[in-house]
Amino acid sequence: MKTVLLVSALIAGVIGSMSAIPVSYNAFCNSLWLFEMPCAKISATLIKQIEAFSPANGCDKCHYELVSTLPVLINANHTSPDGLQAENITFVLSPGTMGSGCHVSAQSLSQNFTSFAKDGVNYCNLYDLLTASNLTSSAGFTEMTNPWACPGFGLATCKS
Repeated sequence: MKTVLLVSALIAGVIGSMSAIPVSYNAFCNSLWLFEMPCAKISATLIKQIEAFSPANGCDKCHYELVSTLPVLINANHTSPDGLQAENITFVLSPGTMGSGCHVSAQSLSQNFTSFAKDGVNYCNLYDLLTASNLTSSAGFTEMTNPWACPGFGLATCKS
């Protein structure tokens, strides 16, 4: 009987402590891209495309803003044309094995409380930069994501 009470108390404590863990309801998308090109070229291409998609450069529908860059890290923001949705975009670049190619870990995270899928807008934030910069047609390009890493992936309206 003592064992049953002890196990019950332990389970209740674990479940009770889980309620103190904050749960994020922000939509997100994580994707991994592989390229045969060096990371420096991928970084320069992504930065150039983010800058081209800036309202400051005449792109009224794009609304991307470059926040910061390092050789292995790019941070940007995206805002919807109506200003109601905002996402943080991060690219982490790392050389492939034995120094060939580049692995890019891409993430778009909504700043607002939204549904997880949100019509795939977080996936489209990443995909639109890839396609506009022609990185999707570069040698050895491979994209790895799925609905667990990117809940809006299957609903994204930007994919052809």
